[in-house]
Amino acid sequence: MNKKHTMKKTAALMLGMALAIGGAGCNFVVTDSNNDMAQTVATVNITESLKKDNETSAKEVAALLEVMNDGKTYSEISKRDLIAYFLSTGYTYVQNYGYSYEDTFNMLLDGLVSRDVMIQYVLAHYLTQDNGMTAAGCKTYIDEQLAALSDDNADEKKVKALLTAHPEVLAYKYFLTDGGKGSTEDYDRAEYSLKVSLNASLDSLEESYITAEDEETTAEEARTLPTGVGTETEDYYTTNYGVYTGRNTPDSCGEYERISGSTAATRQKAYNNFLANLEGYSLIGTSASNAENTGDITKLDYYYVELSSSLGQALINKYYEDLEDSVIAKLTDTYVSNKYDEIHDQQELAYKNDPTAFETAIGSLSDDSFVLYGLEGYGFVYNILIPFSASQNVKYTEAKNKGLKDDELFNVRKSILENVKGYDQRDSWFSTAEDKHYAYEADGNYYFFEDNMTEAGEGKRYEKLPLYSGLLPYQGTVTETDDGYECEPTEKTLKNILDELAANISTATDGKATMTATIDNTDAVDTNDGKYKDTTYTDAKGDVDYSKFVYVQGKVDMGENAWTAADHFNPDSVSYKALSAVNEIMFAYSTDTGCLNTYLGYAVSPYGTDFVPEFEYAAQEVVKAGVGSYIVCATDYGWHIVYCSFVYGEGGDVYGGYKHAQATGDAKVEGSFSNLFYESLKTTAVSNYTNEVQSNILTKYDNDDSVKRYKSRYKDLLELDA
Repeated sequence: MNKKHTMKKTAALMLGMALAIGGAGCNFVVTDSNNDMAQTVATVNITESLKKDNETSAKEVAALLEVMNDGKTYSEISKRDLIAYFLSTGYTYVQNYGYSYEDTFNMLLDGLVSRDVMIQYVLAHYLTQDNGMTAAGCKTYIDEQLAALSDDNADEKKVKALLTAHPEVLAYKYFLTDGGKGSTEDYDRAEYSLKVSLNASLDSLEESYITAEDEETTAEEARTLPTGVGTETEDYYTTNYGVYTGRNTPDSCGEYERISGSTAATRQKAYNNFLANLEGYSLIGTSASNAENTGDITKLDYYYVELSSSLGQALINKYYEDLEDSVIAKLTDTYVSNKYDEIHDQQELAYKNDPTAFETAIGSLSDDSFVLYGLEGYGFVYNILIPFSASQNVKYTEAKNKGLKDDELFNVRKSILENVKGYDQRDSWFSTAEDKHYAYEADGNYYFFEDNMTEAGEGKRYEKLPLYSGLLPYQGTVTETDDGYECEPTEKTLKNILDELAANISTATDGKATMTATIDNTDAVDTNDGKYKDTTYTDAKGDVDYSKFVYVQGKVDMGENAWTAADHFNPDSVSYKALSAVNEIMFAYSTDTGCLNTYLGYAVSPYGTDFVPEFEYAAQEVVKAGVGSYIVCATDYGWHIVYCSFVYGEGGDVYGGYKHAQATGDAKVEGSFSNLFYESLKTTAVSNYTNEVQSNILTKYDNDDSVKRYKSRYKDLLELDA
């Protein structure tokens, strides 16, 4: 987790404006359109308050505000800004949370005022640092940037006119690039994020014009995708990215990817709708009145309003990032270790004699919510369910309705289980729609998630897919036709699937982990000779002996690389790689979708669960045996491959205390417990500090000396409830 990642989580001010304007669905109309919308509803100028602290910074900020606001020593918030903010954010509060229009518009205006106060304070901060940045230097930079744009080139002339109307864009760029002398990374990232948001809005609008393709799988049939598919690396950005409007071509938009079913016609309809909404709310004028080139969204005045907002937020984030080092410096070995002990002791007090509290706690585990004190006998399991077919379910239901004794019914079930087959469930990951097609061909086979598997990692666009080995190709035949992909999964026996699981684990761990069985009746199952288990399942008292439903039992031997709680999410550990292989098999074959994408699998208590008794017995047994243990058991649903993913062992301290980077280097290992614990504390500390800083700034500078609100100019918006 890097700095930018932390700041994305902690930045408190929302500066986005009308990015969702097309889908807002609200029809209130503001009178007198352009003239009314152009009214100033609030002004912000913190220079008078700054004078009390620093006369120099006050003068510099005043001079800079003149540069950014056409000679005015204050920033203005227009009614247009307020309406735009409502359409993107406030409308949700009215429709979904029951807010009144009056409360919503007042809240939104407060947010816009807070934005401008923060920006002016941040500008004052940078203008008083020993960095060479000054108001005069900013003006020179803006003049030079404008002068570099030719009046003889139509595109450059248009950009020049827009930047002249929005000098704050270049002013923000000056500060984001350390006076125009540093990297443009922050500026480029902000612009990329804006374009992504615009494309997302247009994508959403376009979907209403697209008729679903006949060959596409319905949502009910679609196979669950692993968490993280399509996730970009933190702070990824590219300058090779454009906004697709349908008036340009997708190829001209770089790395933008069209949604399924998109055509030039549907995109143009979406874009026209988008423009109509902007015009309807006077967020842009008509092309006839202002000669705007609506063919290129980046040449609209609206785009520069949004860009200014994005850059303002980027500047605030930059300021927070500069503060972060002082927070991190306080996270010493001693502090983090003491914090670990503090949380551990609190949890011991809470859980030691209260299993219910412990069970509740482990139900909400995450990368930043830890259980440091565990109770003996608890753990987690993955469940790979190979189910009865529809006809087998009918046959078994008929047997249950006959009132057979337990042994008789279990023997009927056994005879059905002998013929249960598994099938690869991933056929819906093939599609002619580019954004729904997750397969790629290699070595004559089809694998999945190339972006997040083979093309992922440091320095690349996409994150590596967590806990997914990506080694198992589609098990079946795939034929590409003019109408799409025809998939025919191969019929698999229980033994076939277990063999694939063993092979996947061995390959994923480079042979360092081996799956072996101490009980193995798969041969008998596959030959249908009925010899794989006793025909009596109850004792003399008539009680069911659930151990007799264990048909295979074993463990993944990891040798000297055995599992530890501290390394559970360390992607370089053997246990993580083995679990990734199990997870992939689960996605391929299991019809128990409830276990897919869970944090650790199903929680198992030694005292009792809500699982069916055969599964409960198997789950409790593998937890007793430890991580890597597995059992194949039978239930009324079919075969279950139950794999232990995490255990609390004998209870007590789960991780054995905190080990900081300076002691062992462990806290630098991505995914290790120490790393996750440290990063969680860092994120919380930074968040608390930045929120405190922001609150102090707003308390000090959001006052009558700095802010003027003109309520009469937006009174009509406050009366929409009437």
